[in-house]
Amino acid sequence: MKVKHLKKWKNELITCTMCGYCKNVCPTFLDIGWDSGSARGRNVLAYGMLTEELEPDEVAALRLYQCTLCLDCLRRCPSKVNVPEIVEAARADIVDAGLATAAQKEMIDTVKQAGNIYGTSETRVPPQEGDITLFLGCQYLERPNQVKVILNVFNKLGIKPKIFEEVCCGVPFRNLGFFEDLEKHKEKFLASLPTRELVTFCPTCTLFLKEEYDLPITHATEIVAEKLSGANPKKLNIRKLDIKATYHDPCHLGRGIEVHEAPRKILEAIGITVKEMPLNKTTTRCCGGGGVMLISDAPLAGMVAKKRIEQAAATGVQELTTSCANCVGTLRTAAQASGESGSRMKVRDIWYWLWQALK
Repeated sequence: MKVKHLKKWKNELITCTMCGYCKNVCPTFLDIGWDSGSARGRNVLAYGMLTEELEPDEVAALRLYQCTLCLDCLRRCPSKVNVPEIVEAARADIVDAGLATAAQKEMIDTVKQAGNIYGTSETRVPPQEGDITLFLGCQYLERPNQVKVILNVFNKLGIKPKIFEEVCCGVPFRNLGFFEDLEKHKEKFLASLPTRELVTFCPTCTLFLKEEYDLPITHATEIVAEKLSGANPKKLNIRKLDIKATYHDPCHLGRGIEVHEAPRKILEAIGITVKEMPLNKTTTRCCGGGGVMLISDAPLAGMVAKKRIEQAAATGVQELTTSCANCVGTLRTAAQASGESGSRMKVRDIWYWLWQALK
């Protein structure tokens, strides 16, 4: 098979020394157990495709799609081989070879037709004028009650947000390897923006908008943390919650753009004591839902999520909070399916706690 997209990664692929440092942090390898399910193994698959020594089939394609794109291999790699982008390039060549699954193609078709990953033809959150422009992203747009909570929090803090008719940022195209479709979609996305300065919520959207479009993006937790910094609790009518919880750093927020302190400052300001998991901030462990894993291999995503729930339960608290809607959904499902310790774990978005504190 002739490849197109992997050609630019030849130097990176031959830079890999096969040291294996990536293996002990790869969340999928820890469950798959085979080298082909690790970052190093995926490099080998990609190199085989590049040199035409490997004719990819459905099994090889599955291994490449079993990567959550969590970026931990890149953090751990002594040579800084960019495995996540190599995997995306390999996926693009897989797509060109006609090996994308029906579910993957269906998601792409849905975004093309509806402008979002869920097939909703209209934004469920009414547009409104404001001082800062929010980009909610597909995950939050599909949760209108969650958005109402967010808007309530912003209004209580004296922040007037602008809502506009959104189009998906396009990250599913890149994650799944539909590169040609992405280039067409980018024009549609950019035409939908009322401004280039956006306040974001989804960590994956946040990272993608920064890297793919070079937009000046601020994550919403940074805005709120700054607003709460030094603020008079009585003036803002903040109710101290007096709760203990553990905080899960979403991969693309904690490791991708290194927004660690803003969520923790928010939790401290509203009276939540954070009991840290050993793997936190840049070393955070993936929830299992990254890289569109829920489309490609939902059972594996569940196994990865279960391990994270076990790590949270080991802290001794029964509340897990995070700042990613996708993480919330994946981890909550895993907690409900887990044993006794996991089933007691409540998984909630950080915006829920802010809403409770500002009621």
